[in-house]
Amino acid sequence: MFLRLVVWASALSVSLADIDNIFPILYASNPVAQHTACPVAAGEATVCRLSGYEENNGELQYLVTSLPSSGSLYETSQNYRTYGTDPKYAATSIKDYELPFRVTDPLGRVVYIPPSDVFPPEGRWAAMTYEVQDRVTGNISQPGQVSLSSPSQRVAESTFVGGTDSWTISGNIYATMPTWQAFGWGVLNRYIYGTDEVQYIDFDTNSDQSKWYFEAPPGKFYLPELAAAYNGTLKFTIASNYGDFDHLNNPLDFITLECASCNSARGLRLVRYADNGLEWKGQEKVMQVTLAAGNHWWRDPMNSALPFTDATECEMAAVLQGLTRVAILGDFTRAGEGVAVDDISISTATAQPSFPLACQQGCLCAHDQRQRRISCCGSDPSVYYPF
Repeated sequence: MFLRLVVWASALSVSLADIDNIFPILYASNPVAQHTACPVAAGEATVCRLSGYEENNGELQYLVTSLPSSGSLYETSQNYRTYGTDPKYAATSIKDYELPFRVTDPLGRVVYIPPSDVFPPEGRWAAMTYEVQDRVTGNISQPGQVSLSSPSQRVAESTFVGGTDSWTISGNIYATMPTWQAFGWGVLNRYIYGTDEVQYIDFDTNSDQSKWYFEAPPGKFYLPELAAAYNGTLKFTIASNYGDFDHLNNPLDFITLECASCNSARGLRLVRYADNGLEWKGQEKVMQVTLAAGNHWWRDPMNSALPFTDATECEMAAVLQGLTRVAILGDFTRAGEGVAVDDISISTATAQPSFPLACQQGCLCAHDQRQRRISCCGSDPSVYYPF
């Protein structure tokens, strides 16, 4: 027994110090449990379909690996499978001790019932995960994320009805928290507000060297089930009550999305500038941008010697799955300004699953080209290390 413990401890120490990648972290690229979302109305039993992929069209079985933190998850009833009639769900819900739970519905369907007598939440009701397994080979996928979104398909949202919702401000000297305004102003109704505390001007460019931003809270916006928001939308309302918007900073990095685990844990930052439909001169305006490649998102090389590049499909997808920062610019002018934002939301695409399959199968890793995984997206050696 002692010898076994020594051998196990030795193997563990080798793997933890695996600088030559002798024991690489395994990542299943086939089959795939695809990330998806399921809009759920209040008080309604909703049928959600899981989606699996196997490159040789192998027969898959679905395994629920975690349950929603609120509400209940059920198998579909036999009468629903046969006739499509109510009740849609089986007599008893799936329990924690049954996990991983093999779904018996041949179409991979489950039924979610949200908490009773509760209005739809800001963002999603809850989330769950599942895996798919090839019945012949026994191969099991990476976990797939299922967002049980609100009826309006939102997976993350702040309406600021009761306060700042833990949003913060970065880039100012003292004010790290926005001011909550408990009244209406135009279409803004109970919103957050920030002002510029310092103008640190670069005399060569006449723009601020240090800009301030509204920063999203981690508990609501940084969730793996936001993967289902690929090809969805980021939307918010913005207005200013003072500021000289005829003299703007340059560049105007209006929206910033970051993922700390992407690019092999070196980090990945995507920026949407105030152009191509997002121009703003201080007026009340609803901003909406599609969360997909080809919508004027730029990858920040995080190196002033390198140029920005168009964000690729897998860079956008990986950032949404591993999101660790959402920032909205407040510092637009070269002098001071006061800016308010309201109704900030991230919504999924209507057609699900929308997360790119090839990206979920993983990107080639620059540190070990034998490996592919989603966290390597943004570090493909054939693209970023051509020499």
